[in-house]
Amino acid sequence: MKEVQHMLANLENEGVEIDGKIGSIIDDEVARIKAQVEREKNIKGLKRKGGMLILTISSVAFGFLLGIDWCEQALCAEVVKIILFG
Repeated sequence: MKEVQHMLANLENEGVEIDGKIGSIIDDEVARIKAQVEREKNIKGLKRKGGMLILTISSVAFGFLLGIDWCEQALCAEVVKIILFG
């Protein structure tokens, strides 16, 4: 907002008259730019959270698969013990 006030002061110093209509146009543009910046910030946050979600899901899936493999090996070892040693 400081930049807008500085720009308006420079325009007035140059002799440009700023009436209510020009002021409202400038205010509308400033509001539009602020809304766009906020949207972009939200999108970046969503991308970051989405990446973290994918990483979490991948880690859980990988751990689950390793657990299945470990259980399978343990079961095979127990079966071998039972067959060989009774």
